[in-house]
Amino acid sequence: MLMKTLAAAAVLAVLAAGQARADCALPADAQPGKSVSGVCKACHIFEADKPSRPTGPNLHDIYGSPAGSRDDFKAYSEGMQGAKAKGTVWDDDNLFAYIGDPKSFLDKVNGKEVRHAMLFALKDDQKRKDVIAFLKAIKGKAECN
Repeated sequence: MLMKTLAAAAVLAVLAAGQARADCALPADAQPGKSVSGVCKACHIFEADKPSRPTGPNLHDIYGSPAGSRDDFKAYSEGMQGAKAKGTVWDDDNLFAYIGDPKSFLDKVNGKEVRHAMLFALKDDQKRKDVIAFLKAIKGKAECN
């Protein structure tokens, strides 16, 4: 009986692992973004259910979310707090503009020059599109990092 129980548990574990990998299967258009997002990992993480880093919020489920909405990240800049107050949501257009020039984006959203914390800018249009495709693909998936 114990052997049957252990065998059944092993089968379930293999099936669950296979399901997690299947859940994480990224579409082809998201693969380049996974690679490009490596530069973001100096400050951010992209893992489900993991706490934000002190240097930047977890970006795992950022796509479609309001700006500045990670409750576990306490260091949002004046600019990001203002973007949140204005109802900014991280959609394709907002992410594209923000990733390309965070200062300009936050100044525009806030209607004035504001302090901001993200000093990195990804100028290449295609790389920004790739990162956005990656962020869309991992949203809601537990094992994509």
